[in-house]
This record gives sequence, C-alpha cells and structure tokens, in this order.
Amino acid sequence: MTEKLPYVRSLTVAALVTGMCMPLAAHADDATAAPDASASAEVKSAQEKALEQKISSDEPIASGRVSIDAGHVDMGPKFIDGNWQLMVHDDSTANPVWRMMEDVVLVGKDAAKLPVPDDERYSFVDAAPGSDVYVIPQTEAEGVVWPGWNTQDPAVVEALGRGVTLTLDRVEGPGQLTVYLENGNFSAPQVLWNSNTPESQDIWVEPNTHTHANWVFTAPGAYFVTVTAHATLADGSEVANTQRIQFAIGSQTNPEDVFAQADQLEPLTADSAEAANDSASTPDAAVPAADSSDSAEAVSEERTGISPALIAGIVAVLAVIGGGVALMMRKSAADQRRAQEQIK
Repeated sequence: MTEKLPYVRSLTVAALVTGMCMPLAAHADDATAAPDASASAEVKSAQEKALEQKISSDEPIASGRVSIDAGHVDMGPKFIDGNWQLMVHDDSTANPVWRMMEDVVLVGKDAAKLPVPDDERYSFVDAAPGSDVYVIPQTEAEGVVWPGWNTQDPAVVEALGRGVTLTLDRVEGPGQLTVYLENGNFSAPQVLWNSNTPESQDIWVEPNTHTHANWVFTAPGAYFVTVTAHATLADGSEVANTQRIQFAIGSQTNPEDVFAQADQLEPLTADSAEAANDSASTPDAAVPAADSSDSAEAVSEERTGISPALIAGIVAVLAVIGGGVALMMRKSAADQRRAQEQIK
C-alpha cells in the first residue's frame, strides 16, 4: 500500500536563514567562527531570491545534455502542448529555463561530504555516526547543487485542483537515499522519501508551492530516482508523468558515465511505473494461489474478452442448432427418395 505522507508547504525564508538547516551540516559545538553580517546578508539574499521565485509562462525549454554541480534547480510539472510533463526548472544560470529530466545530471561532489551526527533522531540515514555521507542540504551551500521541487508553472497553477502528489517509485544506486525536512522547531526530522522503504512514498504539494529538503546519499556513484507526478485537475481529469532524476554523487563519478548508464536503462512508461508500485506494495502472501484450470480460464478471458462459461454456452447452442440442421437434411433426403419411388 502506498504510504501517505504529510503534505509539505514551502519553507519560510526566516526559518531557513536562522540556522535551521540539518545538523549533518553544522553542530552547536563546532569551533568554526560564525560568518560576518555581510556574508549572512549575501546568503540570505540568494536564498530569498530562490525561495521567492516567480516562474514566467514564457521561460523557454532548453535542449542538450547538461550536468549541474552548483546553483538552484527544481523538479516540477509543466504543460507542453497540453501534455503534463515532469521536468527540471534550471535556475542555476542568469536566465531560467526548463529542461527534460533525461537531459540533466545533478552533481554532488566531495564538497557535499559531511559526517553523520551521533544522534538517534538521524538513525534513518542508516550510516554509522561519524561516517561520511553526501549531503545536498535544505539550505543552499556553496559549491553544491541545490535541488527542490515546485508547482509554479503558470499553466499548472491555473489547471490544478487541490495539488500534486510526487511519488517515489524506485531508487537505483550504490547506496541509500533519504530525503527529509528540518522544520526548525527542534522537532524530529520529517522523512519524506527513504529508498530502504519497499513501498512507494508520496509527497503532497499544494499549487504554487516551492520547497527544498535535505538529500542524503550514503555512497558515491550514479543514482536514478524514479518519480511520478500525478494530479486531479480542476476539471476532474487525471494527469500523470514518470521520470528519473539523475545524480552523479562524489567527485570521482563522471556525469557522462551517468548519462551512458541511463541510456541502458529500460524506458519509463506510466504502465511500467504502476506495475512496479503494485508489485512492491503487494506481499506475495496476499496473492491467492490458483490452480492450472483457473489460470487457463483467466488467460482465455484476458485474450478474448469473453468468459469461458459464455464460450461453452455458445458452443452448446451451436451444437444443438447443428444437430437440428442435420436432422432436417436427413428428413429431406428421405422425402426425396419416397417421391422418386412413387414416380417410378
């Protein structure tokens, strides 16, 4: 069964710029000197700009493969020629553009490595305290890509009903991926996605929302994160699109190798993602065993669209009709012989 997680509102700038980022990035007993006021103002300005972004309807769709190792990017739905598509909104350069998911690799270099805190609240990371993991933080860090998600495309905002569900379908990679929020009120972290969880996991996103979270990878290498964005629009129609978010984690992981590995993966379809979700969420014990006759009948009905019982009935009726026709033909032949004998 799909795990329904609490919806996520966009984080306030105030919470982000007052040090409420993940403890993996900083500890209260760190000896590092606090940044000066001018540096804080610059960081605040950059984060405010990103978090208060407004997306224009005329932002172009860029072509060609790119790797992004720093700056602000989001995944989000967009309508292309009336078709719902999960894409990357690339705000890492001066002029924001939309990109197809398969054209982008997000790079987390060794600058993203941080030690796991000795805190039971972060046991979900599934790495020993003090060991290094790769952290793309909830707040922007220098030299580290800053991915989030949004529902801000103007056509999407206009068409949406209550909101969008982002479903984690699958993670392929050498380690564990965890995506979680620090709420900034000393409460426990809110885990959104965890690749060790076998069931698919949902994030509910309201219209015109922009959010960032912490992305933690326990090992370097190529990661392919399969996500489905689905929604019920205001007119009652259903839309869905499944894509892979591509990561190159660690400085030794070449983005070009990630693209090459992606080219070898099975193409994604909505049907294949739904089948993967169903198989992951349905235990084998919950599927009743069927004997061979039941299986044969099921296959017959699936291929013909007609139940075996109905087929048997049709065959029986045809047999009766055929028998009647044969009897009539035999009677007609006997009558003809008698007529010929009378003529003689």
